[in-house]
Amino acid sequence: MPGARVATDPAFQRSRENSWEFGRAGRAGKLLRTAFRNMIRNAADGGVTPRLLREFLKVIKADTISERGWRNVMDGDIKIMEHFEFNTARVMSTSFYAPLTAAIDRDTGKGTVVIPPFLPAKEVQAPRGATHVIITCGVSAIDFAGARFERDEVSSAPLLLDSRFTAPLTLTVSISPHSPFPLFLALSIEFVQMVNERPYPLSDGAYSSMKMMVVSAPGLERLLHQ
Repeated sequence: MPGARVATDPAFQRSRENSWEFGRAGRAGKLLRTAFRNMIRNAADGGVTPRLLREFLKVIKADTISERGWRNVMDGDIKIMEHFEFNTARVMSTSFYAPLTAAIDRDTGKGTVVIPPFLPAKEVQAPRGATHVIITCGVSAIDFAGARFERDEVSSAPLLLDSRFTAPLTLTVSISPHSPFPLFLALSIEFVQMVNERPYPLSDGAYSSMKMMVVSAPGLERLLHQ
């Protein structure tokens, strides 16, 4: 049978190797989407799944240790995922201009995003109808080999989109200290309309932005300034 031949014939060895690594990349993308599902639900476009697949294939192909077909995420260059945009129609740089600092401390397991006071009317590109913006920070330690993860997430209060300076904002999330797995710190900007003190997202998150701010491989500290 053709299927059995593809699975065993030496002539199809390269195809099998490509298929194994393709599947590994797909599972990695699904695991990351699951780890950040709450944020992604409100701030990702419809093409995020295939784009994550492509990026994780790059990560896997950067593995210089394993044999072809056995290359994997944990031995690849996971930092390729840093700066990944989850909504290509509203990338972070087109919706949020305020300076910020994002960092992960592997020793403590804490991830932080620090945003000094800023003028929303000047430093936020808000869509029509939005009255407030909510800023969310999420962190996850992901074991791609074991298909498990640890996560934490925190959001700001709705910030009024007016011409007054905001208060300083520090968002802190945490997972177990000294994690042996890759760490991911993401930030999302969600625009809402407040009605009777309740926030209502605009267009199911189509105007929201989400970006992977920091990716930290085991044993490697990373600090990112936007």
